[in-house]
Amino acid sequence: MIWVHCGEADCVASTRSLVRRLVDRSDGMDVLVTAHPALLEQLDDVPPSVIKDMPPADSPTRARTFLDHRKPSTLLWNGGDLRPALLRAVAASDVPATFMNARVAGVIAGASRWIPGAAKAAVQAFDTILTADGATATRLRRGGVSADKVRATGPILEDATPLPHDANELTVMVEALGARPVWFAANIDAAEVTHMAAAHLAASRKSHRMMLLITPADIESGAKVAAILRETGLKTGIRSEGDDPTAEMQAYVADLPDELGLWYRTAPLTFVGGTLSGGDVTSPYDPIILGSAVVHGTRKAPHQTRFDRLASVEASREIRSASELGIAVGTLLSPEQTARMALAGWEEITRTAEITNDIIETALAHADGERSAP
Repeated sequence: MIWVHCGEADCVASTRSLVRRLVDRSDGMDVLVTAHPALLEQLDDVPPSVIKDMPPADSPTRARTFLDHRKPSTLLWNGGDLRPALLRAVAASDVPATFMNARVAGVIAGASRWIPGAAKAAVQAFDTILTADGATATRLRRGGVSADKVRATGPILEDATPLPHDANELTVMVEALGARPVWFAANIDAAEVTHMAAAHLAASRKSHRMMLLITPADIESGAKVAAILRETGLKTGIRSEGDDPTAEMQAYVADLPDELGLWYRTAPLTFVGGTLSGGDVTSPYDPIILGSAVVHGTRKAPHQTRFDRLASVEASREIRSASELGIAVGTLLSPEQTARMALAGWEEITRTAEITNDIIETALAHADGERSAP
């Protein structure tokens, strides 16, 4: 059995991705995922073969009972929620264990350079500790954790999976738009529609042939979105009403469901909706993996880490208002700029793929060794 523990909300997505890959590669081995009940609920879409359970109460007796029952061959601990008694039992049982996405918070109290005794014992139970940043790696080493165990890999997040699209529709849209400059406003909250219109009108002063593609967060509200855009003076088509982009159109409401993958492939620049209004925010990895650079507002939860990673390599641009968005679109919407940003983002989000592959291969090797043992 391969055991994966999800220790915090920020690690749900990467746990889900890791578990799916383990199931795909496990050749019939059992995969167990543990987490607090609220996090288990968020893992309801893992493959049905995955065993889900709460971790035991953190006492030596409960820990030994749990391990005797589950008999894990390896442990992948993702994020915080360190449990000293359980992890001491893991070490005593010689279960190979890897700590992913280790951060200072929860391990070292305040500004101290020392690790409290219980936490140190818990950390020492791991054979490998992959830290989310260099500062954590330094603090762990200074706190007495063997340097051989610690690697500063940066955050290990979920795999970026390209959203699907209709290849024929992509051909039609590329031909219809031709060489026009195009940007995409994705999953736009109702409160943001006027901001998108204002930004487009401002950016169009530099390029009057520019086209705005816009998908509302409420996919049923396409006609309302189009009415708002038309009130601002934009000639607007509506996809659900059978319109195709024409040379006269300035905006196109893409209000058919499940087509984000099509528009990310069509537009070299994407504004992530909800980041100005505080509405639902989708992962910025979705456009990046399909070659579209990212612009966003200041509201980034629950994908703060992902936005920060893109910003660190200049693969995204943060704006605070519609006027700033208009300037950003007008400035960034050139083939050289968007290609550079998208490439930088793609390289960043695939950077840890090799590390994740190594984690999976090692876990499978331990599990296969246990299965093959007499």
